[in-house]
Amino acid sequence: MTEAPPIRRRGSWLTRPAVQAGLIAFVTGTVAQWWAHQTHVVFAFWDAQAHLDIARRIVDSTTPGLQMLGTVWLPLPHLLMLPFTLVDRWWWNGLAGGIVGLAAYIVIVAALHALLMRRIGTSLAWAGTIFVALNPSLLYLQTTAMTEPVLLAALVLSVSALDLWNHTGSRKILVLAACSAAVAVGSRYDGWFYLLVATPCVAWWAWPSPRAWPTPHPKRWLPDAAIFAAPSALMIAAWLIYNAVYFGDPLAFQRGAWSAQSQAAALAGQQMVPTAHHPLVATAYYLAATALCSGIVLLLAAVPATAIMLRHLRTQGVALLLLTALPFNVLALWAQQSVIQLPWGHPAGLLNVRYGIMMLPGLAAVVTLALARVLRRLPRARKPMLAALVGAILVQACLFAIHWPAWVGALREGIAIRDGDPRQQVASDWLVTHYDGGRLLVDEAVNISPRTRIPLRNRVYRWTWLLGPAALTAPEQNVDWVVVDTRHGNDVVAQAIADRPAFTQRFDRVFDDNGLAIWRRK
Repeated sequence: MTEAPPIRRRGSWLTRPAVQAGLIAFVTGTVAQWWAHQTHVVFAFWDAQAHLDIARRIVDSTTPGLQMLGTVWLPLPHLLMLPFTLVDRWWWNGLAGGIVGLAAYIVIVAALHALLMRRIGTSLAWAGTIFVALNPSLLYLQTTAMTEPVLLAALVLSVSALDLWNHTGSRKILVLAACSAAVAVGSRYDGWFYLLVATPCVAWWAWPSPRAWPTPHPKRWLPDAAIFAAPSALMIAAWLIYNAVYFGDPLAFQRGAWSAQSQAAALAGQQMVPTAHHPLVATAYYLAATALCSGIVLLLAAVPATAIMLRHLRTQGVALLLLTALPFNVLALWAQQSVIQLPWGHPAGLLNVRYGIMMLPGLAAVVTLALARVLRRLPRARKPMLAALVGAILVQACLFAIHWPAWVGALREGIAIRDGDPRQQVASDWLVTHYDGGRLLVDEAVNISPRTRIPLRNRVYRWTWLLGPAALTAPEQNVDWVVVDTRHGNDVVAQAIADRPAFTQRFDRVFDDNGLAIWRRK
């Protein structure tokens, strides 16, 4: 650890850099929220709708309780959204997810700016902050109920706190870093990899060195590493116990029917996972996704910047922890635990391109910190290098704008999903004005949007306790509405009503859009 630079006392909390950055983020994030609602892209990702429903169904379902969190997706984002989904209107219009996303976005910007200002102490820190704060993919994702902003907020806050601890040795700051890491671990599995990498780094930074902070204890490295890892270990243990208790398998999230591994295996069987067991291909795919989401200019600038930062690992290497998304995603793609499809790939598509946003804070931090080091060694080059930095920001902004939304990876992916099967959008819009109460039987393959305002306790799926099996056996006796997709070969609801005279005698088909049909009790 190294001695912290002198901290200048500010007269007002409004003059603190992190607060100023947070206020700016509040304004830009709110504007993005308004735009997303006006352009109807809040629910573009079907996963965003699912996340809101999972949060809501803990209290609004035929069997309310924590078991409704399900498995596969980690629970913390849903628990954070839960109180906001209890406001019906916020659940219907997606604002319940946007509130959490906006808070996460503010934390990302404020924590990153605090790290950069602490390290650089000049207005140059704003350049890196702007790269993040005005990134259109991040601005869009924070308007939705997607979990990426929550993870990034926890990671950036944890790394920023670790950087301060690395200078001061304060155990209170280390506890903050540890708790933030636990939030990351409870949000997405990327956080598990971060914990795996960061814990030995904490032990290394705590190990005494000739330039360590004053009066180091020679055995402090072990308790510091334990303090950092303990909250995350408890989070992981709680998740394993939850899966064992409610699903009979502590690893149900990993090998269950809806797990990423199962879905990737299904796509691999269709020759749709070119990254499997090909590390160079996996790296190329993830870097391409990073370029689409985080920006090609920032990605290219980060290559030499990372080389500079690697030379100062002990004193300034904490920021490199923000780049753990790269090895994690490459390993996941290589091991067939994840899938990314690119517009120019084979097969062409847009799937999980948003994962590239995970690199954004790390790229911005590394580029800014490396540039600051170069300027300290070459003070005469300050003006041209600053001009080049401003130019890079403008070039990246122009690329986003000129190729909108093609080069805005997360937004492009969301729109592609929304428009990929417009029948489901039309069916949900129809239900908004025609649903008048009663139980609705639907297969998981059909997406029923929260904006339909259909209470989750009235939605019956095959897994709904008691009602699901009964409705599939005799739908005419147990439900009032049925939604089927005959184009989906595995739609169990379509199979349940096929060639069933008792059903057609009691139900009318009131909506049909190219195989997606809605039936209503007469």
